[in-house]
Amino acid sequence: MRKSLQILFSLMFIAGSATLWFGCASKPINESDPKDVYQDAQDDIDNDRYLLALDKLRIVKSKFSYTSYGALAQLRMGDVYFLQESYPEAAAAYETFVELYPRHEKAPYALFRSGEAYFKDIPSTIARDLRSADSAINAFNQYLRKYPDGEYAQQAAQMKALAYDKLAEKELSIAEFYIRRKKPDSARLRLQKILDDYSGSSVTDKAKELLKSL
Repeated sequence: MRKSLQILFSLMFIAGSATLWFGCASKPINESDPKDVYQDAQDDIDNDRYLLALDKLRIVKSKFSYTSYGALAQLRMGDVYFLQESYPEAAAAYETFVELYPRHEKAPYALFRSGEAYFKDIPSTIARDLRSADSAINAFNQYLRKYPDGEYAQQAAQMKALAYDKLAEKELSIAEFYIRRKKPDSARLRLQKILDDYSGSSVTDKAKELLKSL
């Protein structure tokens, strides 16, 4: 009796697993058709099945790179990583799209989103590594140069300014550290960097005041 129950539970588990992995699609999928596989991945995204979606998008990207769906798969991989809050991976996927398809109609979107992904990855505290802020600024600068009147120009400019502020705040914090340690020359270098590299930031006026006081 116990053995029969074990077999029954095993069969139920297998059936449930099959439903999880293969029962998601509402219709049969033609794995030789990039459109079918891509749309199935899109259905996974809509239902928060991100890992399944990524697997299918990778298949489209590798097997059907010569089709329009190969390009879209690369772009959507960036979107999925972004939804997962895997921002470095998202930025890399968007950058790859821009490199491979610079004339694609979605290139402006991908370039902006790469900057947004880097921006989202900026630490909340200035005590940590802020390289993602530099990367965000670089991406936004590229976008604003290429598409000054683009759909995302205002958002890019706003996020760029916030990233500048973060970097300027870090320089100010270092300058204040040197001031407390009685190292005015080192403090001057940091304060001058704020005026030279981050002019117009939220801490520019304070940097000027401290520089005059040294």
